[in-house]
Amino acid sequence: MIRFQLFARLLAAAGLVLLACSAKGGVAAKYPEPEDGAVENRVFQDDYFGIRYPLLSGWVEDLKGPEPSASGYYSLAALKPEGELVATIQISAQDNFFAPEPVKDAVSFLNAMKQGLDPSLSAPHAVASFKVGGLDFTRLDYSGAGLNHAVFATEIRCHTLIFSITASREALAEMLVESLKKMSFTQADHSIPSSQVETFQGGWPLCVSESAYSDHIVHRVEPVMAGPRYASVPVRLIVGADGKLEHVHAIAGFPEQVKSVTDALAKWEFKPYIVNGQPVEIETGLLFQFPAAPRNGIPASNSGRRGTNTNFRETAFPSN
Repeated sequence: MIRFQLFARLLAAAGLVLLACSAKGGVAAKYPEPEDGAVENRVFQDDYFGIRYPLLSGWVEDLKGPEPSASGYYSLAALKPEGELVATIQISAQDNFFAPEPVKDAVSFLNAMKQGLDPSLSAPHAVASFKVGGLDFTRLDYSGAGLNHAVFATEIRCHTLIFSITASREALAEMLVESLKKMSFTQADHSIPSSQVETFQGGWPLCVSESAYSDHIVHRVEPVMAGPRYASVPVRLIVGADGKLEHVHAIAGFPEQVKSVTDALAKWEFKPYIVNGQPVEIETGLLFQFPAAPRNGIPASNSGRRGTNTNFRETAFPSN
């Protein structure tokens, strides 16, 4: 009886938590995150990017990939045939705000990939344009070791979205390429390359770099130093047209540091971002870095606190 009563109390507590989350406006439902994509009813769906990709007959989702990295790399899905492993499709994304190397656009991304290929691989053709689901993709083909590769990339919400096809036969690779043409993007008309901010006309939140948005942050509360040093927490924010923080997505980090950063961000204040005379909802990325360990047991100096410096990539937070 005691165990039953305890279980009933736990269920009631869980219900209160769910109710509280619902009262906050269903943020998770309103703002999906990149890693939420999955195969449902034989269709790969990712609401963050608006992707709908119907799988070929006999294809399934493979094991889930790793968690998002601190550099903003996502393994969204791995697809394979049910039988013999003669081909694979890997769907991934690179957050351009946190990429190890600056990403200008999909063309430069694939050109950099081509230049970095192993000399044993053959890539005789230049990257080419390719239309998929109303979006302009860039295509790179290369081969070697008996395998054929076709990589497609496009830019959505300041992410480079990547489809990588690997097949044992060239004809099979082309069949998989043709299957991509069945893909659709529910908000493709509102996709905004980071180089074309002035063309914003609604849809997804406007993607704005941290340097372009820093002047719109009118009040900051620094995170409390927590967890191990030499660590960082990359964060995506969505700020409403009214200047209110609507969503925080901590991409990676130690749990105690993620909590410290998100608790602090909840107290930040912003002013509306104006485009063509109208306030708009925006999405931006910030990188919070924690300081080096103290020397000889002496705590880190408070002189490291940021004042007017708005370069979040160089932010270091002092010990308490």
